[in-house]
Amino acid sequence: MAASSAAERSRSIGEGREPFLAWPGMSGLRLTLPLSYLFFKIFYSIYGGASLLAKLRRPHVDFYFPWEMRLPFLPSWTLVYLTVPLLLLLTPFILRTWRSFMPFFLTLTVETLIAGVFFLAVPLAQAYPPRVASGFLGGVFHMADRLNLDYNKLPSLHMAFAVTAAVVFGRRCGWLGRTLFSLWIVAVCASAMLIHEHQVLDLAAGLALGLAGVASVQRRASDDRSLDAIRIDGLCLQELWSFTRWRPGRLGPFLTLTRGSLFRWRQTRTLRAAYCLALHVDDVLNGGRKVEGDRQEHARSILRVLAGGEPAPGAVAEQLAAFLAAALGEERKRQLRCLLETLIARSGGRIEIIPAIREIFPPPSPAASAGTAPAPPRSAASR
Repeated sequence: MAASSAAERSRSIGEGREPFLAWPGMSGLRLTLPLSYLFFKIFYSIYGGASLLAKLRRPHVDFYFPWEMRLPFLPSWTLVYLTVPLLLLLTPFILRTWRSFMPFFLTLTVETLIAGVFFLAVPLAQAYPPRVASGFLGGVFHMADRLNLDYNKLPSLHMAFAVTAAVVFGRRCGWLGRTLFSLWIVAVCASAMLIHEHQVLDLAAGLALGLAGVASVQRRASDDRSLDAIRIDGLCLQELWSFTRWRPGRLGPFLTLTRGSLFRWRQTRTLRAAYCLALHVDDVLNGGRKVEGDRQEHARSILRVLAGGEPAPGAVAEQLAAFLAAALGEERKRQLRCLLETLIARSGGRIEIIPAIREIFPPPSPAASAGTAPAPPRSAASR
């Protein structure tokens, strides 16, 4: 009977576990695919740019141990080597929500930036002798070799990304999955050496970079407070994109606010959110933003959320209003509601929003700037 109950518990755990690989739905892809594309652009700008700049200098020969020069060249191991980018392509189907995808995106981006500094500071040339490969596997090898470019050796981003993926994805698996990921890391390390792409020191540096990225960036970015803060900043950028399409001149004031926020980013998040919210209401009332239904009713729904109502899923302005309702004190909420009500009452008229926002959010004193804003509220749309 005890064995039967244990089997039932094991079966229930297995049934309750989220599948490792699954279709995320279009709502998930609309968030993760743009981030994937953005990372692709960041990676190849840094990786490709570092390789091009290295040609203007005299790269050193990569650091190696004498025994590495005796390793055989086996182009068939390119198939293992290429499993790293293939696994990364599956990331939107493994980390299917932006709350799980964003920390991974930030971790890989930071690793790329750090590696780019090393690539520029210490460009390294191939230490292995020239490689000759033919046939189908030779074609696969030459394709991978072209993607690797030149001089970007230490640290090995291939290894850093593989370790990061193995640790992050392994957390979504049982013990068997984590064991397989560990064996996969060993195979990737062996493949990089057997196709004469990296030396041991390159791989060791990549391993250290990957583990450090997971322990620092991934861990911190996975915190709910950090994710909620990133969500609010992302909503502000989304609103900014809409503003500049309607009135490009509004980019200037927003950049002025952003420049003044650089050294008080967390403390001035409410200022930026309030500015975006006020501009959203102004755009809607002046016909610059198309909304379903009556424009004034749309603006009043934002006021209701600011007064403590529940935001509608997917409504960017209402999400910003919910954040401000939780983050602001009663006096500032009252002043912001007065500003929005004034915009509604003067629908179609011109109101200077920047001075009004500055009155609500005066520059903080040095003592106040040491504080932090409350965490934004989570909702169904943020998951």
